[in-house]
Amino acid sequence: MRKSYTEITVRSWTLDLYGQVSNSKFLEFLEEARWNHFQGFFESGMFMDLGLAFVLVNVNLNYSGAARLGDILDIETGIKRFGDKSITLEHKITMRNNKKLILEGEVTFVVKDLEKGYAVPITGRMKDMFLRDAG
Repeated sequence: MRKSYTEITVRSWTLDLYGQVSNSKFLEFLEEARWNHFQGFFESGMFMDLGLAFVLVNVNLNYSGAARLGDILDIETGIKRFGDKSITLEHKITMRNNKKLILEGEVTFVVKDLEKGYAVPITGRMKDMFLRDAG
C-alpha cells in the first residue's frame, strides 16, 4: 500500500487553553494529509465532472500524546480498507524530534452522488485509481 507523508508545524491558532493542539485541529491536520495523499493522483476535475463528492462518514482517533507550539508533526497516510461503497484511510501522527506516536486513527469516507444524494458504488476508473493507490 502506498503511504504518503505530510509535515505540519504547530501554530498558535491550533492551541487550546492548555497550550496544546486542540482535538478539533487534529481533524484539520488529518484532512490536510488526506488532500496531500490524493493530490495529483486523480484526474483533475474527475469527481466534479461525474457529479460526485467525497463525504466523511466515520472518524476513530486514539490520542496518545500532546503537541505544542512549534512542534513539527509527521503524518503518515494510507488506504487501510477498500469496500464497495467506502474507503478507510489510516493515519499516524508522530513528533519529528523524537518519533513519538501521538495519534493514530482511521477515517472512512464514501463517494456520494450529488444529484441522487446518497453513496454510490465505487466503480470504473474511480475504482481503478483507488486500487492502484491501495496497491
